[in-house]
Amino acid sequence: MIVHDLVDTKQLFIGETKPDYLVVYEKVIDRDARIDGRKYQEIEAGTKEVVQIFHGEKEHSLRKIDSYDIGNDYPSLEAVLTKVKETHQEIFQ
Repeated sequence: MIVHDLVDTKQLFIGETKPDYLVVYEKVIDRDARIDGRKYQEIEAGTKEVVQIFHGEKEHSLRKIDSYDIGNDYPSLEAVLTKVKETHQEIFQ
């Protein structure tokens, strides 16, 4: 069984986006959890960092607009933030 442990999260661009938009950074450690009889073992399967853009309205759930993987598609958080500013100008005030 794969276990996803959220180890860090933060809202980005606070005060810069329109009220119904959120830009969120998450860092997740994936572990493969195995039970063999009475023995429990966790093997680290990797770390993922992602920036996600969400749009919500007053009484509705958040809807994911886009997602950016750090490390696979972009070399750093700064590169993702630059891409978000270029690609999603409509979410900013």
